[in-house]
Amino acid sequence: MDVAFDLVNYAHASRIRLLKEMQERDARRKLSDKEARRRMAIVAAQDASQGLEIAQQQRAREEAQLYQKLMSLNTLSSAALDHHHLHIERFAAEITLRGQVLDDAHFAQEQAETAASETKAQWVRRSEARRKWQQIEDDLRRAVDIHSEAAGEIEADDEILLRFGRGSLVQMSRNQIR
Repeated sequence: MDVAFDLVNYAHASRIRLLKEMQERDARRKLSDKEARRRMAIVAAQDASQGLEIAQQQRAREEAQLYQKLMSLNTLSSAALDHHHLHIERFAAEITLRGQVLDDAHFAQEQAETAASETKAQWVRRSEARRKWQQIEDDLRRAVDIHSEAAGEIEADDEILLRFGRGSLVQMSRNQIR
C-alpha cells in the first residue's frame, strides 16, 4: 500500500501504525497458537508411532508364545485352536486400530504444519506493513521537525530584520517577485 508522502499527515500515519501494530500482535498471537498446535500434533504422531511399534512387538511376542504352547501340546482341540486364533486376531485388530490412529495423527500434523506456515506468512506480511508505517511516521515526524525548525529560523530572521528597520524576509521576497 503506497501512500503519497505529502498526502498523509503525522496523526493519520500514527493511527495507521498503531492499527498495524495491533494487527501484528494479533497475528503473532495466532502464530503462537498454531505453533503450539503443530508441536502437539508432532508429539501425538510420535506417540501413535510408538504405540503401533509396541503393539507390533507385543503381537510378535504373543504369537511366538502361542505357537510354542501349541507345539508343546500333544493333542489340539478345535476349541483351543479357536481360542488361540481369536487371541491372534485381537492383536491384529489392535495393530490395525493403532495404524489408523497413526495415519490420523500424521494427517493432523500435516494440517497443523500447513496452518502454522500460512499463519507465519500472514504475520510476516503484517510485520512488514507495521515497519512500513513506522518508517512513514518517522519520516513525517522528521519533516514536521524540519518545517518547525525552518519556521523558527525565519521568525528569528524576521525579528532581527525588523529591529534594524529593513522589513521582513517574507515582505522582501514578495516585493522581489512583483
